[in-house]
Amino acid sequence: MRRYLKLLPPAFGLLLLTGIALGLHRVLAKVGLGEIFAAFLATPFWDVVRAVGLLGASICIMAAYDLPGVFFARRAGGSPHLPYPSIGLASFCAYALSHVLGATALTAAAIRLRFYSHWDVPPGGIARIVAISGSNFALGALTLLGALLLLDPSSVPLPGGLAPPLLRIVGAGLLAVPIAYILAARGREIATLFGKRIALPGGRIALAQISISCLDIACACAILHAVLPAASGLAYTDTLSLYLGAFAAGMLSGLPGGVGVFDSVLLLGLSGRMSAATALGTILLFRVMYFLAPACLAGLSYAGHELWVYASSNRKK
Repeated sequence: MRRYLKLLPPAFGLLLLTGIALGLHRVLAKVGLGEIFAAFLATPFWDVVRAVGLLGASICIMAAYDLPGVFFARRAGGSPHLPYPSIGLASFCAYALSHVLGATALTAAAIRLRFYSHWDVPPGGIARIVAISGSNFALGALTLLGALLLLDPSSVPLPGGLAPPLLRIVGAGLLAVPIAYILAARGREIATLFGKRIALPGGRIALAQISISCLDIACACAILHAVLPAASGLAYTDTLSLYLGAFAAGMLSGLPGGVGVFDSVLLLGLSGRMSAATALGTILLFRVMYFLAPACLAGLSYAGHELWVYASSNRKK
């Protein structure tokens, strides 16, 4: 029986992916590559400028992603006091590079390990930074998605056509997770879960985690919203609902990284408001701005840091 239960998540993921593939086939049947790039290049100049400004704010948030974890490691003792520019460098490189290298959790942990071990942070401190930083996004996504499902369930394009009362129950359940996390972390240092002792960061650090992640997701959605055609008629809350719905579909698929489910659901949601070519052009521009551009900057920053470390070690010899 257990063997069959283990097959349910991947079976559901494949079923969901099949449904999305059929929908995409219908949407993309008459779309050419030239039309997609034409839509990409047709984005108004000032919309791109606004998106670039939001990207700058987003990069600042990426650079602050490790702060709760660093504060937690420092509070636990043994971790040195690190300057904020160093924390920002490690945080930004881990965040931006892991999203394009794949295996996000592993690559982000490896990059953080490289930086913080060089700065003499002990293994226990690095483990705390990795654990806290790695859970930020999930907590923020649960908070925003839960709030949207609870307040306006019909706005979130989840697959399955569930009734609004049921979606509100799901939203309340999702929102209960970050609330329970804050309450559990408040006023205690250790919790026991399934017989294992787990160090807790404290209520303030837990709240900072969720706040930074919510700001990160909200800013990413704002970049996407900035490059959407005005004729789409989408309000920012509609874009946020679509973004989170696509993210939820990626998680529900049970497939590694969603395997394109996120972009596919985003495309299906946008194609109801604009042509498929325009929707693809918008998604392509968003991908270039939010993922590729920061990754290139992070790659140069990481390479520069490695060269500086190498030169410093040679001078000491």
